[in-house]
Amino acid sequence: MKTNKSWIYGLRIGVEIFFLAFFVVLLYLGRIQIWLVVFGSGAFLSLLLSRFYCGWMCPMDTLFRPIRWLYRKMGIKRLAVPHFFKVPLVRFLFLVVFIGFMIVTKRMGMNIPLLGIIVVISVLVVLVFEEALWHNYICPYGTILRLLSIPAIRSVKIDEDKCIMCGKCQIVCAVHAIDTKDNKKRIIRKTDCLTCHECESSCPTDAIHYK
Repeated sequence: MKTNKSWIYGLRIGVEIFFLAFFVVLLYLGRIQIWLVVFGSGAFLSLLLSRFYCGWMCPMDTLFRPIRWLYRKMGIKRLAVPHFFKVPLVRFLFLVVFIGFMIVTKRMGMNIPLLGIIVVISVLVVLVFEEALWHNYICPYGTILRLLSIPAIRSVKIDEDKCIMCGKCQIVCAVHAIDTKDNKKRIIRKTDCLTCHECESSCPTDAIHYK
């Protein structure tokens, strides 16, 4: 029997909206550097709670949500992740370029709203490609959180004894973080999971939990 987890969904939406509004205010006031404190807190939390920042605090993922909902309603399929991006070194290349750009602009005294630019680029990317492209391969923050979440104590897990192999969790996972094992049971890759709880809400047997 599926338990009612609507409160988790509602709580996450409320938290996401709060952080998105905070991000917009900082951007408007020209104090966007303060957001680095928020990200730093999220990075620390990822050591314990996996990629909590991505699923609950990131303004980019919050903006992706209405796009995801609209595309699903209209039956629009986005382009798959190009194979080139799946090369492990690619995500680190984007991270190095991002850090290098930050250092150069800082030393040159250029006041560029880099975080705001990245948000705009991210939205443009997911309008065309699957969200997994941004979350798993391009986003420099995602790469950092991916590494930090490796030792995380808590993560979203699937109870194989309850899994009926329906695949509903894979359908709703925007970042393709759920694999099918040889026995047809599902397993979640912790470092790619955004802890958004979409799979947990979709499971008809209550087999998915954050623990």
